[in-house]
Amino acid sequence: MKILCAALSVLNAGILVSSAVPGQSQTVERPRFQIEIQAIGEGGPKYKVTNLTGKIVTACVLRLSSSSESKELSRTVWDALLQDELPIEPGASISQYLSHVAGGPLPDKIEVVAGVWANGESFGQPDWVKVILKNREMRASAYEQATIMLQQGLDQNWTRDQYLQALSDKPNTGPIYAIRSTLVANQQFAENPKLLRHAMQMMLESFTQKYEQIRKAKPTASVATSS
Repeated sequence: MKILCAALSVLNAGILVSSAVPGQSQTVERPRFQIEIQAIGEGGPKYKVTNLTGKIVTACVLRLSSSSESKELSRTVWDALLQDELPIEPGASISQYLSHVAGGPLPDKIEVVAGVWANGESFGQPDWVKVILKNREMRASAYEQATIMLQQGLDQNWTRDQYLQALSDKPNTGPIYAIRSTLVANQQFAENPKLLRHAMQMMLESFTQKYEQIRKAKPTASVATSS
């Protein structure tokens, strides 16, 4: 079976039109991303996003739609910082599963409607830029709270049960879930304090590093957007 692959060039910022003066030429901005849709193939339908700019992309929002539907099908947020993936370097690509409702139309149009560059600047629709930055702000806060708890436990030489007790009233964020699942899955921590301490120290270092990465990326909704 042949692989169906439709390459779509996406123009994020649209067309830049000079003042409405008769006879004045129009300037068209080069597309920032190329989208390739692979509707059939191993691993199910996928799409590939290629960065055509000279900047590094750390996050973007993709709008998925179908020519057979009058409304968009979905939007998805991809963020290298939150998904432990590499950012999209100039000329590089990311490949994602093309999600769709069972029995519904397969998206045949994908657009990058917003995003954030590695230098902290942003582009595209302001409301969706805010979603990216708000997600980062929430994750940074979750990592910060987890590191505070882990540091307290290390300072006071908590036992496995004491860690679990401290977690009992914490919201089940990603970092808190990771700590809880690690403690629950390792019964030997109860009899081996050194092993417990080593595991908690490793998690503290990992969460601190992730927190600093997000913080340095300016994960606040106050960052001004730029087209």
